[in-house]
Amino acid sequence: MNRDDRRALADGGETEPEHSFESGDGSHHPGPPRFVTVEEGIVDPNGNEMETRDDLAPWNPDADGTYTWRVLESPNGSSATPTDGPVAEFEPPPPGEYTLALEAPDGTHELTVRAFPEVDETEPRPQVELDATVSKTKVHLSATATVVGDGDPAVEFYVDDRNADVLETDSTFPVSAIDEPVRVYAVAVDERHSVPDAIDLVPDSDRTDGPTITVERPFEPPEWAVDAIVYEIFTRRFPDQEDPTFETITDRLDHLEHLGIDVLWLTPFLDAESGFGTPMEHGGPHGYDTTDYFSVDPDLGTMSDLEALVDACHDRDIRVVFDLVINHTSDSHPFFEAAVDETHPDHERYRDWYRWADFDDGDADTYFGWDDIPNLNYSNPEVREYLLEVVDFWADKVDGFRADVAWGVPLSFWTEVADRLTGTKSEFFLLDETLPSDVEMGGGRFHMHHDDVLHDALEQLGESVTGDGANESVEEREVTGEQDGAVADEFTDSAVGLDTTTAEAVLEAIDDRKRRGAHADSRWLLYVENHDTDRYLSTYGRDAQLAAGAVTFTLPGSPMLYYGQETGVRGRRDPMNWNAFDEDLLEYYQRLIDLRKSHPALRADAGLERIEYETDTDAAVAFARTEQVTGRRIVVVHHFGEGSATVCLDEPVDPIDLLTETDVSDGVDDSGKRSLSVETVVILECQ
Repeated sequence: MNRDDRRALADGGETEPEHSFESGDGSHHPGPPRFVTVEEGIVDPNGNEMETRDDLAPWNPDADGTYTWRVLESPNGSSATPTDGPVAEFEPPPPGEYTLALEAPDGTHELTVRAFPEVDETEPRPQVELDATVSKTKVHLSATATVVGDGDPAVEFYVDDRNADVLETDSTFPVSAIDEPVRVYAVAVDERHSVPDAIDLVPDSDRTDGPTITVERPFEPPEWAVDAIVYEIFTRRFPDQEDPTFETITDRLDHLEHLGIDVLWLTPFLDAESGFGTPMEHGGPHGYDTTDYFSVDPDLGTMSDLEALVDACHDRDIRVVFDLVINHTSDSHPFFEAAVDETHPDHERYRDWYRWADFDDGDADTYFGWDDIPNLNYSNPEVREYLLEVVDFWADKVDGFRADVAWGVPLSFWTEVADRLTGTKSEFFLLDETLPSDVEMGGGRFHMHHDDVLHDALEQLGESVTGDGANESVEEREVTGEQDGAVADEFTDSAVGLDTTTAEAVLEAIDDRKRRGAHADSRWLLYVENHDTDRYLSTYGRDAQLAAGAVTFTLPGSPMLYYGQETGVRGRRDPMNWNAFDEDLLEYYQRLIDLRKSHPALRADAGLERIEYETDTDAAVAFARTEQVTGRRIVVVHHFGEGSATVCLDEPVDPIDLLTETDVSDGVDDSGKRSLSVETVVILECQ
């Protein structure tokens, strides 16, 4: 099957990428230096659900090329060597710095691997922010390293191996040494090592006052995504069910525009086994089992219809994010059918496109018993080459990717994808689904991550407030089959270690980002529900849904609405209730969105601060948000219980709730503490 055969499209639409994409400098160099522990190494095992994985791989792979790996330099006493094959694994005891060599068709490429000692993973990870000051003659690197607790992290600097002949690793060097862009990395080291940070040093030799250097931050998200409000639709359930197509989705975009939505996340719309007619016991028409990566589901329309939908979103200043599903295919994908059919002329070739639990028996490697979606084999350069074509093709049609089951794909591939796309389209956006979330997905891979820690805290708060939720715990719902589907909610509890019996858990979830060592540029998607969970409304009730929804609009991050959350849809993947909106619920979310957009202290980068408050219920929590530039400050109080709670604040606040424009004060006592009556949430301006 040649490249043109792979791109058999639905009628209409563009068939070639507008841009010419390449990774890095276009060579086969395997990318940035690696920072690992000797315990984890660089490995990509079968199975291991929910664990991120990695490998050593050439960039811009050529399926017909020959690639081999070897060790050039290693610490004394090391006998570690990469595994055989073009895509290799490497387990590097003892700790220290290794230099590996990739022999590729375009020459020899060196790669630094820094291996740190084994660690206690209960210890907090440090964070580091790299910067540089530039004078007329010198560049000086500086880094701010922090860690939760009383540690004092050291910092190590590394120059990208592709620039090693331009610049030696040092903290100070002359401007004249940099005559081409150079990327420098910093890693903080304490009990554990940090996710690396990076800056690009870009020479500007055209200045009339002499050459100078511009410092750029390559891991920053596109500006449009920083404060975005996201809306996820289950693509085949959102439009009118009499004629569910791209065109009828387009007809409903006014609803999103009126709400104030910035980003539309479309669940898969490619040709898939689970199209229209898939029963709910099999997850409904979810589309997460692709049968053709270059063709849209013809029941939804043509490629031209999809492009018209995207254009209509752009006309409303709404960006479009595409659900990229490249961990696995459907077992009815032509490649897999060839892989298991010994009579197929390409049988041997396509057997190597998939991972196998038992190669001889044709038993594919899958996760969670999802036997109908076999995992692709990223140790095969031809698979990587093909999937980069998929990435290139869709990157020119949408504004960003949400990577499904991102944890199942090697980190090295996501690093290449991020470099490939943001190097050509600086405004392209990347969101990962990694459950439990892994901070390694930040720092040059994804801009935003599902905040599963906050989500699980909200679930458990809902359960504790309502007693038994829907008569089952979160864990029980996960194993009963109620969540059955292609990508069911079978993930472990990410709020482990948090006290989820009190509303303070929502603040602990935010603090947890720092404890885990999240990259400073990482952004977080805050959600109450999505296509993999039951509806919060039907599980925990209306009051709890109002409270949980408000949390996602008042804490640092990007709030997300799952279609129908704002209109009262009760079934996980039910059709949108276009003719039966809960108008009061809709007005509530409209007010949250309007306030989130209008008040600077609710923006993603506004500071979050714990404050003193008194209440007689564990179901209430209060905190402050402060916008750093103007100093505008608000106090937010959430209540997850039934009825109203009384909360007393030390902070001097205006008694008028910004959300409802009503007076929520029960008076001020002799000490100046203001007493508030809080049903679900109040947001007050500080005096």
